Amino acid sequence: MGFKQDHPDYQSYENSDYFFNTIPDKFCSALEGYIARYCKTAQQLKNIINDIASRIPMELTQNWGWDFLINDLTYYVQELCKSKFHKLMDFLADFYERFHDEIELDDFNEFLEDLKIGYRLEYDSWSGFSWRLRKDVSSRIEHIEKTTEAVKDICTQTLEHLEQAKEHLLSTENNRDRKDAIRDCMSAMESMLKKITGENDIKSAVKHMRDDKFWGPDIIVKDGLSIWNRLHDMYPDVRHGNPQESEISDEEALYWIERIGCYIRYLSKKYKNIA
Repeated sequence: MGFKQDHPDYQSYENSDYFFNTIPDKFCSALEGYIARYCKTAQQLKNIINDIASRIPMELTQNWGWDFLINDLTYYVQELCKSKFHKLMDFLADFYERFHDEIELDDFNEFLEDLKIGYRLEYDSWSGFSWRLRKDVSSRIEHIEKTTEAVKDICTQTLEHLEQAKEHLLSTENNRDRKDAIRDCMSAMESMLKKITGENDIKSAVKHMRDDKFWGPDIIVKDGLSIWNRLHDMYPDVRHGNPQESEISDEEALYWIERIGCYIRYLSKKYKNIA
């Protein structure tokens, strides 16, 4: 199995001590030295370089001499480090397997730990090599995943909006990305409210539930509308088309996404009691 099979949501991992989806600045040069240390011949070095080339993918090296290949190694490793993180991790696992007679697994993992890579390579006679997390991490999409599981049998539109939110959250780089993730969560909440009440808008849906009395205390039931109004007031451009720009931090975005998810999961539990 490859790295992505071991960690399909690795882009969402977060921890202040280790790198889980990017590499530290010094990793690239350290990897060059590590590769050169175990390649004893020019042919071995050329094989490694061409292995890297096949993963990126890019042209194979046409050089043979050691000195020329060492120069090539710098170029190809830099390109590998700029490629997707899972490609780099697959190369590392295969590199170790190729040289496992010469490298102790503990030494290999120590090399990665010194560079603050948040995974260690492990071997099992049944499944072979696999990557394991060094310590507990948090996931940016954990709360969306929980909410997705809660609504999958209730509302298809809510599920689709949550999947879109997850995609935005995995590649959050700026204000727009964060607001798009929030927007999709708001749409998920809106779709859920319409589905379980049969109303045409969120305000009517919340009023319906408050009048019904089944859905719990007003302070909880009306929280959906409160969140909806507050988000539009604080971030008027959360929906596309509003020219008034607003700033939102990553911490704020994750807070609102978690709060919306909590509300949707509450509704789903109540709904399943009457469905």
